[in-house]
Amino acid sequence: MMLVTTAGGGSQLIDFHSVPVQPGRIFLMYPGMIHAWEEEEGVKGYLIFFTADFFSLRYNTNVLLDFPFFNSSYGRPYVDMPEGADFDRVRQLAEWALLVFNRSEADKELQLRSYLNLLLLEAQRYYVEEEAEDSEQNHHGRRLVKHFEKLIDRHFHQIRSVSAYAKMLQLTPNYLNTVCKQVAGRSAGELIRHRVMLEARRMLVHEDKTVAEVGHALSFEDNAYFCRFFKKYEGQSPDRFRKHYLQAGK
Repeated sequence: MMLVTTAGGGSQLIDFHSVPVQPGRIFLMYPGMIHAWEEEEGVKGYLIFFTADFFSLRYNTNVLLDFPFFNSSYGRPYVDMPEGADFDRVRQLAEWALLVFNRSEADKELQLRSYLNLLLLEAQRYYVEEEAEDSEQNHHGRRLVKHFEKLIDRHFHQIRSVSAYAKMLQLTPNYLNTVCKQVAGRSAGELIRHRVMLEARRMLVHEDKTVAEVGHALSFEDNAYFCRFFKKYEGQSPDRFRKHYLQAGK
């Protein structure tokens, strides 16, 4: 999903974090992310829903994962563009895509794919430029942490040990911890637990599994241990958390 905000304000809840909405902010969210409006104050813009399959029909691969905002559970789900020629171009691309969407043409999907790809490339340019402002040393650390985050995304269901990930990265656990604290402000273990908790929250909100089934899906063999783990980091039991968010969404 892509939201190009052109006017108004408010806030959105994205993966349980409140994010302000403002003109020039482009939100980029992938399937599985929890998303809801908290406040809405005259927001105007372009809201675009699309699937990975929509792209793979042309590129024969999930090219969406090549975009930095779609390949990590830890990055910012938005990019900010100042008013000016670049944002005007984004606004024009979105408007052209809307015109094509409302027409009946033989190559409609091809045109929409092209416009969407251009929009994502524009967003990526600003996203990457913001990260490139770091010093070379910070840039190296950030790349390392991103690699670590990708490994966590791939293996967190089974692997929770910092030493196991450090071995994959050919690093010592202490060095991995140091870099994570410098770049992300969290230890390597905290990043792993953050990903497990994020998945637990998503499953409790999105799926009909029982709490025990959610825990089992996340490789907690003992339901009591899963409940203790969840409560330690969320401050409430899985059942209470689920009821709170389901009631809030009604």
